[in-house]
Amino acid sequence: MIKRLLQNRMSYLSLSFLLFVAALPLISFGAAGQRPGLFWLGFISMGIAAAIPPVQRMLYPPKKS
Repeated sequence: MIKRLLQNRMSYLSLSFLLFVAALPLISFGAAGQRPGLFWLGFISMGIAAAIPPVQRMLYPPKKS
């Protein structure tokens, strides 16, 4: 399943965007509301979202034309 996700450009970019969108409020609520669990969940989500495009490029490099 992960292999199919990383081979489809629209899928992996959409997943990365959704993780970024989810991370921002989690980080904000976690930092402002004294809930460190939410902060770290958002921080990890942002890290995964940032890592998806480079990992995809390493595993499936663009085809040379």
